[in-house]
Amino acid sequence: MFPLGTALLPGEPLPLRIFEPRYRQMLADCLDDDDQESAAATPRDAGFGVVLIARGHEVGGGDVRHDVGTFARIENLMRQPDGRASLTCTGATRIRITEWLLDDPYPRAVTEALPEPRIGPDDHARVIELGLALRAFVDEVATTRPEAAPVGLPDFDVADLAEHGLFEWATRLPIGPADRQQLLECDTVAEQISVLDDVVEGLTAMIRFGR
Repeated sequence: MFPLGTALLPGEPLPLRIFEPRYRQMLADCLDDDDQESAAATPRDAGFGVVLIARGHEVGGGDVRHDVGTFARIENLMRQPDGRASLTCTGATRIRITEWLLDDPYPRAVTEALPEPRIGPDDHARVIELGLALRAFVDEVATTRPEAAPVGLPDFDVADLAEHGLFEWATRLPIGPADRQQLLECDTVAEQISVLDDVVEGLTAMIRFGR
Protein backbone atom coordinates (compact mmCIF):
# COMPACT_ATOMS: atom_id res chain seq x y z
CA MET A 1 0.00 0.00 0.00
CA PHE A 2 1.14 3.53 -0.80
CA PRO A 3 -0.58 6.21 1.35
CA LEU A 4 -0.61 9.64 -0.31
CA GLY A 5 -1.92 13.14 0.26
CA THR A 6 -4.36 12.74 -2.61
CA ALA A 7 -6.98 10.20 -3.68
CA LEU A 8 -6.23 8.42 -6.95
CA LEU A 9 -9.25 7.93 -9.22
CA PRO A 10 -9.72 5.04 -11.65
CA GLY A 11 -8.37 5.96 -15.07
CA GLU A 12 -6.15 8.72 -13.68
CA PRO A 13 -2.37 8.84 -14.27
CA LEU A 14 -0.13 9.05 -11.21
CA PRO A 15 3.56 10.00 -11.53
CA LEU A 16 5.68 9.04 -8.51
CA ARG A 17 9.23 9.24 -7.27
CA ILE A 18 10.27 6.42 -4.96
CA PHE A 19 13.08 7.26 -2.56
CA GLU A 20 12.23 5.98 0.94
CA PRO A 21 13.90 2.60 1.65
CA ARG A 22 10.57 0.98 2.62
CA TYR A 23 8.99 1.93 -0.70
CA ARG A 24 12.06 0.84 -2.63
CA GLN A 25 11.48 -2.57 -1.08
CA MET A 26 7.75 -2.38 -1.85
CA LEU A 27 8.47 -1.65 -5.50
CA ALA A 28 10.91 -4.57 -5.75
CA ASP A 29 8.28 -6.87 -4.23
CA CYS A 30 5.55 -5.58 -6.55
CA LEU A 31 7.78 -6.32 -9.51
CA ASP A 32 8.71 -9.71 -8.05
CA ASP A 33 12.27 -8.67 -8.70
CA ASP A 34 15.17 -9.29 -6.32
CA ASP A 35 17.56 -7.41 -8.59
CA GLN A 36 16.87 -3.74 -7.83
CA GLU A 37 19.63 -2.73 -10.25
CA SER A 38 17.58 -3.81 -13.30
CA ALA A 39 16.22 -0.75 -15.04
CA ALA A 40 12.71 -0.95 -16.36
CA ALA A 41 11.13 -4.37 -16.91
CA THR A 42 7.56 -4.23 -15.61
CA PRO A 43 5.51 -7.42 -15.20
CA ARG A 44 1.96 -7.30 -16.51
CA ASP A 45 -0.51 -5.91 -13.93
CA ALA A 46 2.24 -5.08 -11.41
CA GLY A 47 1.08 -2.43 -8.98
CA PHE A 48 0.02 -1.47 -5.47
CA GLY A 49 -2.84 0.12 -3.57
CA VAL A 50 -3.08 3.90 -3.13
CA VAL A 51 -5.08 5.40 -0.26
CA LEU A 52 -5.61 8.96 0.93
CA ILE A 53 -4.00 9.92 4.21
CA ALA A 54 -6.68 11.21 6.58
CA ARG A 55 -4.19 12.59 9.12
CA GLY A 56 -0.40 12.70 9.16
CA HIS A 57 2.28 12.89 6.48
CA GLU A 58 3.41 10.87 3.49
CA VAL A 59 7.01 10.56 4.67
CA GLY A 60 7.98 8.71 7.83
CA GLY A 61 4.82 6.76 8.64
CA GLY A 62 2.49 7.16 11.62
CA ASP A 63 -0.35 8.38 9.42
CA VAL A 64 -4.09 7.60 9.58
CA ARG A 65 -5.52 6.33 6.29
CA HIS A 66 -8.85 5.99 4.55
CA ASP A 67 -10.09 2.47 3.87
CA VAL A 68 -11.24 2.94 0.27
CA GLY A 69 -8.57 3.49 -2.36
CA THR A 70 -7.46 2.51 -5.84
CA PHE A 71 -5.17 -0.13 -7.28
CA ALA A 72 -2.40 1.67 -9.18
CA ARG A 73 -1.06 -0.29 -12.14
CA ILE A 74 2.59 0.42 -12.99
CA GLU A 75 2.89 1.56 -16.60
CA ASN A 76 6.38 3.01 -16.96
CA LEU A 77 9.37 2.64 -14.70
CA MET A 78 12.95 3.86 -14.47
CA ARG A 79 15.07 2.68 -11.55
CA GLN A 80 18.48 3.80 -10.39
CA PRO A 81 21.13 1.39 -9.07
CA ASP A 82 20.37 2.37 -5.45
CA GLY A 83 16.67 1.47 -5.83
CA ARG A 84 15.28 4.96 -6.23
CA ALA A 85 12.79 5.11 -9.07
CA SER A 86 10.57 7.29 -11.19
CA LEU A 87 7.39 5.67 -12.38
CA THR A 88 4.03 6.42 -13.90
CA CYS A 89 0.98 4.49 -12.75
CA THR A 90 -2.67 4.48 -13.78
CA GLY A 91 -5.61 4.06 -11.42
CA ALA A 92 -7.20 0.73 -12.32
CA THR A 93 -9.91 -0.41 -9.91
CA ARG A 94 -11.37 0.69 -6.58
CA ILE A 95 -10.37 -1.33 -3.54
CA ARG A 96 -11.53 -1.54 0.07
CA ILE A 97 -9.12 -2.33 2.87
CA THR A 98 -10.60 -5.09 5.02
CA GLU A 99 -7.60 -5.31 7.36
CA TRP A 100 -4.50 -3.22 7.88
CA LEU A 101 -1.39 -5.27 8.57
CA LEU A 102 1.80 -4.19 10.31
CA ASP A 103 3.84 -1.56 8.43
CA ASP A 104 6.75 -3.96 8.20
CA PRO A 105 8.71 -3.34 6.07
CA TYR A 106 6.14 -1.04 4.39
CA PRO A 107 2.35 -0.40 4.62
CA ARG A 108 0.41 -3.58 3.82
CA ALA A 109 -3.25 -4.53 3.89
CA VAL A 110 -5.78 -7.17 2.99
CA THR A 111 -8.04 -5.73 0.28
CA GLU A 112 -11.08 -6.55 -1.79
CA ALA A 113 -11.97 -5.20 -5.21
CA LEU A 114 -14.96 -2.87 -5.45
CA PRO A 115 -17.06 -2.58 -8.61
CA GLU A 116 -17.20 0.79 -10.29
CA PRO A 117 -20.64 2.43 -10.50
CA ARG A 118 -22.06 1.85 -13.97
CA ILE A 119 -24.36 4.27 -15.74
CA GLY A 120 -27.80 2.75 -16.25
CA PRO A 121 -30.89 3.93 -18.14
CA ASP A 122 -32.21 5.72 -15.04
CA ASP A 123 -28.97 7.73 -14.77
CA HIS A 124 -28.74 8.88 -18.38
CA ALA A 125 -30.75 12.12 -18.12
CA ARG A 126 -28.85 13.28 -15.01
CA VAL A 127 -25.51 12.45 -16.62
CA ILE A 128 -26.41 14.58 -19.65
CA GLU A 129 -27.42 17.42 -17.32
CA LEU A 130 -24.14 17.12 -15.40
CA GLY A 131 -22.16 17.22 -18.63
CA LEU A 132 -23.91 20.42 -19.66
CA ALA A 133 -23.17 21.97 -16.25
CA LEU A 134 -19.50 21.02 -16.54
CA ARG A 135 -19.18 22.49 -20.01
CA ALA A 136 -20.91 25.67 -18.82
CA PHE A 137 -18.42 25.92 -15.94
CA VAL A 138 -15.43 25.50 -18.25
CA ASP A 139 -16.85 28.08 -20.69
CA GLU A 140 -17.36 30.54 -17.81
CA VAL A 141 -13.78 30.07 -16.64
CA ALA A 142 -12.50 30.65 -20.18
CA THR A 143 -14.60 33.81 -20.52
CA THR A 144 -14.25 35.47 -17.13
CA ARG A 145 -10.83 34.24 -15.99
CA PRO A 146 -8.86 33.14 -19.03
CA GLU A 147 -5.65 33.03 -16.98
CA ALA A 148 -7.20 30.21 -14.91
CA ALA A 149 -8.53 28.23 -17.86
CA PRO A 150 -6.77 24.93 -18.57
CA VAL A 151 -4.74 24.60 -21.76
CA GLY A 152 -6.98 22.90 -24.28
CA LEU A 153 -10.43 23.20 -22.71
CA PRO A 154 -11.69 19.78 -21.61
CA ASP A 155 -14.83 18.42 -23.19
CA PHE A 156 -17.39 16.40 -21.27
CA ASP A 157 -18.76 13.91 -23.77
CA VAL A 158 -20.85 10.96 -22.60
CA ALA A 159 -18.88 8.77 -25.01
CA ASP A 160 -15.83 9.29 -22.76
CA LEU A 161 -17.46 7.43 -19.89
CA ALA A 162 -17.36 3.93 -21.33
CA GLU A 163 -14.38 2.62 -19.34
CA HIS A 164 -14.37 4.35 -15.95
CA GLY A 165 -17.71 6.16 -15.87
CA LEU A 166 -17.89 9.56 -14.18
CA PHE A 167 -14.34 9.21 -12.88
CA GLU A 168 -13.28 10.14 -16.44
CA TRP A 169 -14.89 13.58 -16.06
CA ALA A 170 -13.75 14.05 -12.47
CA THR A 171 -10.07 13.69 -13.42
CA ARG A 172 -10.42 16.80 -15.64
CA LEU A 173 -11.59 19.02 -12.78
CA PRO A 174 -9.63 20.82 -10.03
CA ILE A 175 -11.14 18.75 -7.21
CA GLY A 176 -9.67 18.72 -3.70
CA PRO A 177 -8.67 15.54 -1.84
CA ALA A 178 -11.81 15.38 0.34
CA ASP A 179 -14.17 15.61 -2.65
CA ARG A 180 -12.08 13.09 -4.58
CA GLN A 181 -12.26 10.67 -1.67
CA GLN A 182 -16.02 11.16 -1.34
CA LEU A 183 -16.42 10.46 -5.05
CA LEU A 184 -14.23 7.35 -4.77
CA GLU A 185 -16.43 5.98 -1.99
CA CYS A 186 -19.69 6.37 -3.95
CA ASP A 187 -21.35 3.07 -4.81
CA THR A 188 -23.91 4.43 -7.29
CA VAL A 189 -23.89 6.86 -10.18
CA ALA A 190 -26.60 8.90 -8.45
CA GLU A 191 -24.26 9.42 -5.48
CA GLN A 192 -21.41 10.39 -7.81
CA ILE A 193 -23.60 12.94 -9.60
CA SER A 194 -24.60 14.47 -6.26
CA VAL A 195 -20.92 14.88 -5.30
CA LEU A 196 -20.01 16.39 -8.68
CA ASP A 197 -23.02 18.73 -8.60
CA ASP A 198 -21.71 20.13 -5.31
CA VAL A 199 -18.19 20.36 -6.76
CA VAL A 200 -19.37 22.32 -9.80
CA GLU A 201 -21.45 24.64 -7.61
CA GLY A 202 -18.44 25.33 -5.38
CA LEU A 203 -16.04 25.85 -8.28
CA THR A 204 -18.47 28.18 -10.02
CA ALA A 205 -18.89 30.24 -6.87
CA MET A 206 -15.11 30.54 -6.52
CA ILE A 207 -14.80 31.79 -10.10
CA ARG A 208 -17.65 34.30 -9.77
CA PHE A 209 -16.47 35.73 -6.48
CA GLY A 210 -12.82 35.81 -7.47
CA ARG A 211 -11.42 33.44 -4.83
